[in-house]
Amino acid sequence: MTMFAETHTEDAFETVIEAHLLRNRYVSVDRKSFHRGLAIFSEFMLAAILQTTSGESRLRKLEALHGDKTGEQILGDLCKWMDQNGSLATLRHGVKCYARTLHAALVGSGANSFDARGNLHAGPGGQL
Repeated sequence: MTMFAETHTEDAFETVIEAHLLRNRYVSVDRKSFHRGLAIFSEFMLAAILQTTSGESRLRKLEALHGDKTGEQILGDLCKWMDQNGSLATLRHGVKCYARTLHAALVGSGANSFDARGNLHAGPGGQL
């Protein structure tokens, strides 16, 4: 194998891309948290939705209806919504859960947000 072939592998290409993204406010998500059945990072998405709606009456109403099953209901509705409307539209416009719109991103200065391509950016300091 030549030196060129050793440095131009798919692994090397992915490593360079990952390094660039991580230097530019993207965050790494543990691949073990990927839920194959739902095809999402379920814990991550639920945390983002709950963080976005924390303390709001719409979340309290959902919790009153579903109790400790609220997270499962939100994730189920999220997946149905993405199947019907697509992932990008869902990230941009939110998901309806019992007639309440929920969002999975905090938008604004200093907050975590999704870009136009649906990639999550951490706020200042890299915290999600």
